[in-house]
Amino acid sequence: MKMKLLFLVLLLLLSSLLAGCGEKKEKATEDGQTAEATAEEQVLNLLEAAELPTMDTTQADDSASFVAMNQVFEGLYRLGPDNTPVPGVAKEVIKSESGAVLTFILNENANWSDGTPVTANDFVYAWQKALHPETLSPYAHLMKPIKNAMAIITKDDPLFGKVDELGVKAIDDKTLEVTLEIPVPYFVSLTSFATFFPQKQEFVETQGSDFALYADKMIYNGPFVMSEWNASGWTFRKNNEYWDKDSVKLEQINYKVIKDAATESNLFERGQADRAILSAELVDLYQDHPDFMTYSEPTMWYLKFNIDRVPLAQRKAIQRAINKEDFVHTMLNNGSLVADYFHPADFVTHPDTGEDFRAKHGNIISYSVVEAKRYWVEAGSPIVTWELLINDRDEIKRIAEYIKNQLETNLPGLTININVQPFKQRLALDDEIDYDIQFTGWGPDYQDPLTFMDLWITNGGNNKTNYSNREYDKIIEDALVNLNDLGARFENLQDAERILLEQDAVLAPLYQRGRAVLQKSYVKNLIVHPFGPEYSFKWAYIEGKE
Repeated sequence: MKMKLLFLVLLLLLSSLLAGCGEKKEKATEDGQTAEATAEEQVLNLLEAAELPTMDTTQADDSASFVAMNQVFEGLYRLGPDNTPVPGVAKEVIKSESGAVLTFILNENANWSDGTPVTANDFVYAWQKALHPETLSPYAHLMKPIKNAMAIITKDDPLFGKVDELGVKAIDDKTLEVTLEIPVPYFVSLTSFATFFPQKQEFVETQGSDFALYADKMIYNGPFVMSEWNASGWTFRKNNEYWDKDSVKLEQINYKVIKDAATESNLFERGQADRAILSAELVDLYQDHPDFMTYSEPTMWYLKFNIDRVPLAQRKAIQRAINKEDFVHTMLNNGSLVADYFHPADFVTHPDTGEDFRAKHGNIISYSVVEAKRYWVEAGSPIVTWELLINDRDEIKRIAEYIKNQLETNLPGLTININVQPFKQRLALDDEIDYDIQFTGWGPDYQDPLTFMDLWITNGGNNKTNYSNREYDKIIEDALVNLNDLGARFENLQDAERILLEQDAVLAPLYQRGRAVLQKSYVKNLIVHPFGPEYSFKWAYIEGKE
């Protein structure tokens, strides 16, 4: 009996020791390395203001989709914690002496979530798909540095639609050769963007029209897989086929679609969300909260015009008729900056002088009721009604009401009707250029002025304003191909902004976005990127949750 009792005591002691050992696990640190941490439930609960319109990497053109894609797919490289490219599917890149030929060596352990290898042909297929006339990506312009890409998407070019002529070739399953027509220095960084992600041709074609519309109609090669997806939210789970799965500590990420900022903060307070974006009226309430933080972004918000509907003089009047100072401090109250410009401050600097992009021209379009009314008189003091297209998020509705009040007060005879649409429908109307005026925003895809300035080229995938100016196009085209004098290139792009705003009044800039957020202190290493997809969760983890 004593022996049995002793055996049981030893067994219990051994069990407790083993359990104690099991309470230790690896966690990701700031630099992506690993260290020991106390085991906790590795589940992150997040909120998003918009539904996901698509998960097809060649077709997306909205920030919500890009963030989601960055978690479940991976390109040749991905943005690391310090916003520089780190290996993704490619473990290294070999550059030719001229920089025109890049040979990407793929990681032999990079697999799809079904266990099959990611191959060089998966990139060839996806990139050709993004440029094909029938499946043309709204971000096809990002591929212009690749040999023949511009010709393939130019209708009157002999190579139009001939995607087999694209300068990308699978040497073998794990070697991808890319030939650049324009050896831009930021190309490797571009490969971290969703448009450059791979797609497995056989799988895509088997799914047909259902591909990327449902969670079970996709395979994944990123840190996570999408296990659920509907209009109310989506769920990511750790991808055990991911080549670098040991760096991934989160087991699950739950997203809820919430369009009201007050509801976001309530969910945060109740412990149902780990991060919440604060609207203006909540900032003062939470600014002393231990989980409160603010940061600025190179993201611009503005009104854009369908220039075939709204005449030039009216556009110039509208540009100057909104009190942006009151708007930023009263409506937003989150660290956003008044923007009398389109290209953001503190994003890129002159390659020779180190001066910020804003240094040359500073403020271009400022609030002035006197100037606004002068242009309104020039327009004939019309009695006219324009529709303002917006998303259905509550905060944006309040912003639209402010804009409506300002314009109708300062421009007599103008009526603004607000057209509230779900996010996906607003994108559809934008694609069709079926609007008068639209409230919208743009964040950078890569760290170069072109990520803002090439949006407005004639027939550009993201133009969607009917704007066309040959002088402007020429500056952008030169910036793409003439890389010998980077200082002159930079200054020409600064001048292009004046054409866009001052001469042609395509946009009415409003603000450069700041963020006021609540984030639980136990959420560690959630990376916020200033360009490309806004968030990376690969290195995030939970530690210290009570």
